[in-house]
Amino acid sequence: MASQSWTEIIKERRKSLDAMTPKDRLGYVEGCIQSLLAINQSVNGWMQWLSNPIKMSKFDEEELKTFFDRLKQFAIDFLDFDEKVTEKDERERERERPRIEHFK
Repeated sequence: MASQSWTEIIKERRKSLDAMTPKDRLGYVEGCIQSLLAINQSVNGWMQWLSNPIKMSKFDEEELKTFFDRLKQFAIDFLDFDEKVTEKDERERERERPRIEHFK
């Protein structure tokens, strides 16, 4: 049995993510985990590609510029989302932190 190509794996992963319809909080958590695992696997592949001069020599400058533009925007959008969620968590932790009153 032949192994699947990476594009076949991507298509299956995308189809699986697209079909997810969480019904509750735990389902949403699982969906987030599966989404991040898919992103992580893809990013690891991109890191291998970008670190391979032979592979990168097959792309012209315009293609590499397109890669950069898309990945840069993806990173900025994701970091903006990450910052927003993390700030909310930090504010909630600050409110929950016990206050120590100092008496004079």
